Amino acid sequence: MAFTNRSGRRLGTWGGGARRRRLAPLLWTAAVTASLAVPWWVVLRLEVSHAQGSWRFLSLVASTTAASLLVAAVVLPSRLRAITSHLGVERILRQHRLLAVVAALLVAAHVVFVVLHDRQGLRVLDLRDAPPRVWAATVATLALAGQVVLALSRRSRGRRYERWRLTHVVLANVLMATAALHVLWLRDLTAYGPARWWLAALGAVMVAVTAYRWLWRPVRAQRRAYVVDEVRGGPGATVVVLHAKGHGGIPFRPGQFAWLKVGASPFVFEEHPFTISSTATEPWRKEFAVKPLGDFTQELSGLSPGQRVYLDGPHGSFTLDGLHSSAFVFIAGGVGVTPMLSMLRTMAARGDRRPTVLVVAGRTADDLLHRADHEHLDAKLDLRVVEVLEEPPEDWRGEVGWLTQAVLRGALPVRRAAGRVDYFVCGPGPMVAATVHMLQELEVGPARIHTELFDVV
Repeated sequence: MAFTNRSGRRLGTWGGGARRRRLAPLLWTAAVTASLAVPWWVVLRLEVSHAQGSWRFLSLVASTTAASLLVAAVVLPSRLRAITSHLGVERILRQHRLLAVVAALLVAAHVVFVVLHDRQGLRVLDLRDAPPRVWAATVATLALAGQVVLALSRRSRGRRYERWRLTHVVLANVLMATAALHVLWLRDLTAYGPARWWLAALGAVMVAVTAYRWLWRPVRAQRRAYVVDEVRGGPGATVVVLHAKGHGGIPFRPGQFAWLKVGASPFVFEEHPFTISSTATEPWRKEFAVKPLGDFTQELSGLSPGQRVYLDGPHGSFTLDGLHSSAFVFIAGGVGVTPMLSMLRTMAARGDRRPTVLVVAGRTADDLLHRADHEHLDAKLDLRVVEVLEEPPEDWRGEVGWLTQAVLRGALPVRRAAGRVDYFVCGPGPMVAATVHMLQELEVGPARIHTELFDVV
């Protein structure tokens, strides 16, 4: 069902997407399975792999499978809306890391098998008189090892996120380019039909995804720019309000996020993801509540009205749209309330009166971002708000301390079995993990728990 205002302008979409949300993981699993299975089929058809012994066969299988998985790992974070809007950011990040780690193990296995196959043994790794194909393989292997080290160190990089991200992107491109040169110069697989076609398909996917990510999306963002309407500072967050410049706005589902770029061009490298906190019924208006955590968020607080910004989005599957729920429970930690604000505002604009509980946990009263605009959403919705503070003010009447199972049990609907209740949990990783565990102990099924981590994407 769609909603329009009096001028006939489209306000938003109610429902839809549930089937695609269930189907997307199955389709992606099929794609990964193909990445694992096709290399075996390709190498089995190569007579040379059988003629040169089992170590040679295993080395070809390991290298071809690693190449397939690396391409899949590159596709995942390339912001394809069909993936980001239905798989979800958490699943994308987990699978991206898993595919990269498995590919690294396969590359290591490939090196071992090559050494075991070659009569020279470890001397085959001597680079002093090595041909270009060996140098290319060495550079690709070192780049992949660097990616693994980066992945392991990402928790301790502090505020140097852009430097970490730039290194990650450069290493990924060096890895894929040198791996492709190694295959071309080796001429071992490209001389045979099935292998040649499979490698050509992987190369085509890489070129298409790279062009889409680094050319098409910035060009599209340039045509759909936004300008700053208002910047409101506050103790808990800075609120940035944007409006569409020369277009009707970018439609989104409540709870989704977008990458924000500030500068003269959408081709600038620095960008950061922020959840859209405004109602989805007004795509021409975007609002972001940004907690001051680094240099970029400080830069946002200095934006001036009329300044042009660019959005890459929307992304994410953390949304109530498409769910046939009878009630909702939103559980947020600190700035994790921003996607819930979008959902609540959208429900109010749509006249959605389904029972909803909002549980917000924070350290101080400044973390209660849902209070900032005094919108009185509880008067427009069937909404109950439960607030938990670790360091409450003297006149505090809410819960005190940590978000515990006892607090959750008192906040949850009494008659949960009467219909489908969906639970949305968003906040820092430890808070999300602990809350999910508590909900499961309260016999909430995992299919009804939807999570979003406030982490690097």
